[in-house]
Amino acid sequence: MFHKVEAERQDSLTVSVPQLEQQLRWLRANNYQTVRLQHLIEAVDQQQHLPARSVLITFDDAYVNNLTHALPLLQRFGMTAVLFVPTAFVGKCNEWDGCSDALLSAEQLRQLVPTFELALHSHQHLNYKHQTADAVRADLTRNLAVFDALNLPYVRVFAYPYGGRPKDPAIRQAMLQTMQQLGIRLAFRIGNRLNLFPIRNRFELQRLDIRGTDSITRFARKVRWGKLL
Repeated sequence: MFHKVEAERQDSLTVSVPQLEQQLRWLRANNYQTVRLQHLIEAVDQQQHLPARSVLITFDDAYVNNLTHALPLLQRFGMTAVLFVPTAFVGKCNEWDGCSDALLSAEQLRQLVPTFELALHSHQHLNYKHQTADAVRADLTRNLAVFDALNLPYVRVFAYPYGGRPKDPAIRQAMLQTMQQLGIRLAFRIGNRLNLFPIRNRFELQRLDIRGTDSITRFARKVRWGKLL
């Protein structure tokens, strides 16, 4: 799970271009292969295993720097990725974080395809941990509707902003029913652990939080073993 890519800056949400290049080179040198969402969906549906050393690279929030910096690197290494888009902010900025960074427009999002697959990151970038069942349904419905209105190609796969899911069992169950009714096939949290197949809960897939503060050694340990204790 990545967020921002900048020329040189590195912080908890930002990897630098040299850092991302080094990480992608490590993946290739160690025989990791990127997979597309449809392949993952089929493996989950059929309770099958993915090929050894399969990895899904994801970016959250749809920053312009994903187009300018991440796309060329992915293309150079022949890798694919997924971009999770909060649709209320297409062509705007990350209002949930002080508008510090520009977000991709609809036309810019089209430029990412097919290297990037586009997917759902809620409409308003809401933390579902704090939402009612009705609010979750309205937000997810709008997320899909805007993708359709903009005529953007996308896959019905979701990533929870902040990794947040409702704690109340009734609200969480209502959210899962909404996802199923809307045809959402998979959902990603954070978790920082490797996903073991066959998958037991398609709406609780885990991702590794890759930070700009990670050394290449730490990155490799995360990819190989998951959460660092």
